[in-house]
Amino acid sequence: MDSEANFFSTVKKAIPELFEPNWRLWSFLAILIFAIVALFVFPVKEYKGLIDPFYSPTILVVPVVGLFRLTCYAYRKDYYRNIFNHPQSCAADERGDSASRGYSGETTLFAFNNLHRYLLYIGIILLPFFYYDFYVSVTYFGGFVLRFASLLILTNAILLTLWVFSCHAFRHVFAGGNVKCYDCALNPKARKGFFNVQSMLNKHHEEWAFISLVFIVLVDLYLRALAAGWPIDFRILQVV
Repeated sequence: MDSEANFFSTVKKAIPELFEPNWRLWSFLAILIFAIVALFVFPVKEYKGLIDPFYSPTILVVPVVGLFRLTCYAYRKDYYRNIFNHPQSCAADERGDSASRGYSGETTLFAFNNLHRYLLYIGIILLPFFYYDFYVSVTYFGGFVLRFASLLILTNAILLTLWVFSCHAFRHVFAGGNVKCYDCALNPKARKGFFNVQSMLNKHHEEWAFISLVFIVLVDLYLRALAAGWPIDFRILQVV
């Protein structure tokens, strides 16, 4: 058993960190390339009240959304450690984080990550558009028609909301991460309660980042299939 453990330990050390399993980072880069090709080479128009999330509210915001994700704390950790071999927040001798190479934080090349807190505001502004897409999808035929595609659009909006609201920057700006004394803050019980709720979301921020990223592509592919004539959508509830 010990020899087997030593073998895997030796193999792991022999593999460059760049090639370590890092599904969130590599999936983001793959989806970024896919999105660029799909949006500009194979654009998809609104189909029977169904709006592709990549085009909501406009294709022009895609670079902003991409930069918002790229500067997200969940993704920073991935490319800090696996690509740039950037020092961690704590000392790690095997990465060269010693007195001769101290932790430099968001400086030099990584200073652009400080834009994240400002991109957060844009992200919050964009969220209502995804819920509006759901509204358009259920009212397109008149009355209220809930389709499977509508549920996918709604689920996508909810997942994006969970990712944005679990953000570390959101925690600092809105949830009270910048408050040193809750008893000194306005309405301290409500503020602390909101902080606790956001903290529960924040614990799974990396998971929300990955799930919301993959799901938005699935919705895009599903809507493209519908626009191509695939009969894969169906009505769940109809109130005229």
